[in-house]
Amino acid sequence: MSLSKHENTQLFTVRSDDSHCQDYCTFEYSLDLPNKAWKAHSNGLVCLVNMFNHKYRYNPDIYLWNPLVQKFKVVPDSPLSTFKSNDIKWSALAFGFLPEVNDYVVIHIVKTSLTSEPKAFDFCDLDPPVASVIIGVYSLNTNSWKKLSQDEVFVHSMSSDESVFVNGTAYWVGSGSYELDQLIMYFDTKTNILQKIMLPSWLELSNRQLFNPRILPFGQSIAYFFEVDEYDAEEEEDGNGSPHLDIWVLKDNMIREDVLLRELSWEKKMSVGLGENVWVEVLGIRNNGEPILAKANNLISYDLDTHEPYDFVESCDHLTPCYDYEEGSKPPFII
Repeated sequence: MSLSKHENTQLFTVRSDDSHCQDYCTFEYSLDLPNKAWKAHSNGLVCLVNMFNHKYRYNPDIYLWNPLVQKFKVVPDSPLSTFKSNDIKWSALAFGFLPEVNDYVVIHIVKTSLTSEPKAFDFCDLDPPVASVIIGVYSLNTNSWKKLSQDEVFVHSMSSDESVFVNGTAYWVGSGSYELDQLIMYFDTKTNILQKIMLPSWLELSNRQLFNPRILPFGQSIAYFFEVDEYDAEEEEDGNGSPHLDIWVLKDNMIREDVLLRELSWEKKMSVGLGENVWVEVLGIRNNGEPILAKANNLISYDLDTHEPYDFVESCDHLTPCYDYEEGSKPPFII
């Protein structure tokens, strides 16, 4: 099954994961939040937050919504909700289900603007500044928060638009001390430690234009999608690019079970040319791990074994009955 939301509406649709994408059910939430409120869903529940929408007043409230019974729950105030928007350098949210304990958790991380950044190339400083973050973890079972802090987290920014929660770990896209040092930040609910892993070393941003990097669930791990325009010398003269989609999967190996010591590495799944009229953005991912992209008014996917594209949905007209969008433009829905 897949969950899609129509842009600029409060309408959600659950559809079957096949070429017909038949509607299973449609619902809308009545909570008075802007259409672009932060959302995450896990195992049937939806988490809604408005604190990242800077066009509206800062609102730290967090809501859990069960669309099946149309009920909302207001989560108790996060211990980090006392920070004002001007005091926050970056913040991040994640929401997920822990099957081992049958519990839902909300992860709220804040780095305040009062914490200092590392001094570049200052080898004479024997006491470097401490960059700390504050972490709040909410449990639905106990309806309460626990507050943690962690030092030496030198991260320039975090992408608050989306997160992935898989196997007890929350993941975000971030950048290091410099904007181009992209990385994955992850918080393990088993160890309560925030850590980072750099992207594959092959990526050279100097000769690539990176489009909206995304992370999505991939089995019990995550997949990182590089949507890039790569230029060669001849193409650079006339400005024509060659869009590519590269998929890397995070390999998570447990080294020592007794101390939960993990070893993370990247495995390249495939690299494909996107072709003409393909929108350079992954809209979602199928249950079998294959990415979904838009081509004109169709949805296409790529076979993970053959790396060949195929028509997933021949026409999006029945998916967007109230919308018309031009060929080559972004579809008015997310998956």
